[in-house]
Amino acid sequence: MPSKKFLPYIYLILTILLGGVLRFYKLDWGEGYFFHPDEYHIAGAVNRLINSGITTNPKLFSYGSFGVYLIYIIFKTFSLFTKSLNIFIVGRTLSAFFSTLTLINIYLIAKILFTKNKYFPIVLTLTAAFIPGLIQQAHFLTPESFMTFWITLSAYFLLKYQLKSSKFLNLILSAMSLGFAGGVKISSFAVLPFVVMFLFLSKLKRKKILSNFFNTVFYIVVSFFSFAAVFPYSIIDLKNFMQTSVYESSLSMGKVMVFYTRSFTDSIPIIFQILRIFPYTLGVVLTIFSLFGIVATFYRFFKNKNKQRGILIILLGYLFSFFIFNSILFTKWTRFMHPTIPFFIIIAFLGIAELSDLFRNDKFKKISLIFLSAILIIPTVIWGLMFFSIYIKSDVRITASEWVLKNIPQNTLILTETGNTLEVPLKGSFAIIPFDFYNLDNNTIIFNKLLSDLASSDYFIIQSRRIYMNHNKDQFPNVYNFYDALFSGKLGFREIKSFSSFPKLEVDGLKLETDDEKAEETWSVFDHPVIRIFEKTKSYPLNYYEQLLRR
Repeated sequence: MPSKKFLPYIYLILTILLGGVLRFYKLDWGEGYFFHPDEYHIAGAVNRLINSGITTNPKLFSYGSFGVYLIYIIFKTFSLFTKSLNIFIVGRTLSAFFSTLTLINIYLIAKILFTKNKYFPIVLTLTAAFIPGLIQQAHFLTPESFMTFWITLSAYFLLKYQLKSSKFLNLILSAMSLGFAGGVKISSFAVLPFVVMFLFLSKLKRKKILSNFFNTVFYIVVSFFSFAAVFPYSIIDLKNFMQTSVYESSLSMGKVMVFYTRSFTDSIPIIFQILRIFPYTLGVVLTIFSLFGIVATFYRFFKNKNKQRGILIILLGYLFSFFIFNSILFTKWTRFMHPTIPFFIIIAFLGIAELSDLFRNDKFKKISLIFLSAILIIPTVIWGLMFFSIYIKSDVRITASEWVLKNIPQNTLILTETGNTLEVPLKGSFAIIPFDFYNLDNNTIIFNKLLSDLASSDYFIIQSRRIYMNHNKDQFPNVYNFYDALFSGKLGFREIKSFSSFPKLEVDGLKLETDDEKAEETWSVFDHPVIRIFEKTKSYPLNYYEQLLRR
């Protein structure tokens, strides 16, 4: 039996290992197919480094090159021992690795905040292990897991700097971590204005002005050089870096419209994230506790007049820097909110601690702490397990493709939707027409082609919610009318099969399942879209289809 002194560390190690299992399990989901378009961008950059032999420029400026270099180094190192490496899997492994390390950062930050109860930070970390938003990004070769690790590490060292009599090494490490985060993804610097203000204004006295100014400038310089060290071609190839940055900025602000940003038309900042992102990435209960926790954190800030104020400012500063910056963008993809998740978890538990502190009696305080924690943890763990089930099952697109192989004759003409990385059916000798619905309303040639394709096709397959949920009648009347006629049966097709992989948990005959298709679309379309297969039951002349689509 281990000594009680070591029990917290044993529980922490078990918690991290559990979180690791949830992140590393089934990194080869998709069974050889890769459905996330951003994975191809990063894998392509790594391939350029591998195949060039000389250049160190991955020529990828939409993201930083730090993650690309790490994947490249790991790939080249392990290639000495095996020739069966896959860049996608190496990248996903690093995503899972950094996501697991982020749990340690969350624990370290929680340990600073919650000093009265040594088990409370472990319970908080255990909750973080089951968060669906963290688990999902760990299964993608995308920059968010890398980025969030460095951001939370930066916050941790800044908290240490605030507490440990302004020990300078912590300031250096915080600045370096933020620079590395920027080297993964430039938007990491959204927190820099807050850090600059915090360093200059904290403990501001007449004798401290020069010292604060020096610390602030030093932080910026160290961040910049750390960023440049891991993303050197942002300086060396400044022209391409700036051109890409201007384009990505225009895209994010909605100045440049592309087909995959149409879902954000008329979306309301903050409200959109609260209703369409956080109930899925965090879970409904944790979202509610987090919102309450923000109020409780402000209350605690005004109640305290000691060093804890600085800690709370840092916590809120990191949270709101990323939350506000990404909320006001036109493009509101789920992964943009990934860096906020650790801070929302911590703040939710701050709210619990604040509520329990209302009881003066220690016994009631302890009971309320356990009770409130249970109310938060149990549904969060359940939701995490429900989401994790997606990676236990066969990918829905593979299941759908196998059904098509067995139930639809070969060489059959199948009309489907273009704009996806890969389309169902993934196998078979079918005559597939991947139709461009995105330009149906602004191109007469495409419109006329659809009429003939409808007349000749035998089946139609909806690949995900991306088209039919994103095109309203006012802006895209032809697209809207097509899907309205399809679902009503007027088009002469009927739905014969649908395939879904919704978050689900089954225990002893009890089944919990959540239809999450109405979340922000990237939450589902890359790893668990709904596939719908329609069979033609009646053919119509071309003028009938034209009247139906133009009505």
